[in-house]
Amino acid sequence: MRPHKAEEDKGIVYCNRVRLGNWYEAATLEEYKLNMFLEQMKRGDLMLARFRKMTENLNTPTVLTPSTGNIAFGAKISLYAPHVPAKDRAGEGKKGLLLGGRISSDDIPYSQELEDGCSIVGIPYSEPANRHAFVITSADYCDRDGELLKYNQEFLLKLASTDVNKQPLYIRYDPDPVPGLLGAFTLYLSKHFVSNTRWRVLPLQRPGITRFEQEGTAVVVNQDCIINHCATNLNLGIRVGHWAMGFYGKICAPLMQTCLDVYGRELPNNIWQIHTKIPTSK
Repeated sequence: MRPHKAEEDKGIVYCNRVRLGNWYEAATLEEYKLNMFLEQMKRGDLMLARFRKMTENLNTPTVLTPSTGNIAFGAKISLYAPHVPAKDRAGEGKKGLLLGGRISSDDIPYSQELEDGCSIVGIPYSEPANRHAFVITSADYCDRDGELLKYNQEFLLKLASTDVNKQPLYIRYDPDPVPGLLGAFTLYLSKHFVSNTRWRVLPLQRPGITRFEQEGTAVVVNQDCIINHCATNLNLGIRVGHWAMGFYGKICAPLMQTCLDVYGRELPNNIWQIHTKIPTSK
């Protein structure tokens, strides 16, 4: 005969060995985690909120300086490589890459905008945005805004979206970087105005005229040219086929190397354009 329920319960005795405190601790911990989550959501510290903020900062549309002819100091431009594929697989679609800033997954917890040390990569062509808009700035401590940029004249490429209250950021290349610091992305943004941030535009080599004869003439926008690093005399290029995954799709690594064919002419991955918007009459 089975004993009565009340008689069974008499054998259950609660003492200091019963771990009721652990159950309460677990419930309190879950409540604490929920409160922390809500607080982080209010402050915008969640990864999703950081990603949205980064997207807003980097992909904010901007307006490039319109021009139909020459380019001047102070103009907002993009560096466009029109003769390289915009995808890692051959197929239909637009060609060409823009040089722009990148925030890695390691950087996004600390900053959602381009800062000192952020790498420069090749981005598939798109409408003008903050991350690939730069201002041509004088490299000789003189105010040259409005003066025409000439072939073989030194200049700086300053990030256009830099806050006026912060130090300007320049595209920089170090020929002997710290091993493992930059990896495949040899270009980066720097707040230091040094010789490694100086660049110049060279005309393409032509059979009927030498570069020496074209030195001193004004640079024409949306026309093929060479971007040369003054400190190393190396040409800026795109490492075709060297792709990586970014937040907004695949990106391509830049290349600092003068690539020539058998006739001594630069290869397509070394050819760039000072890209601006062409004004249209209404």
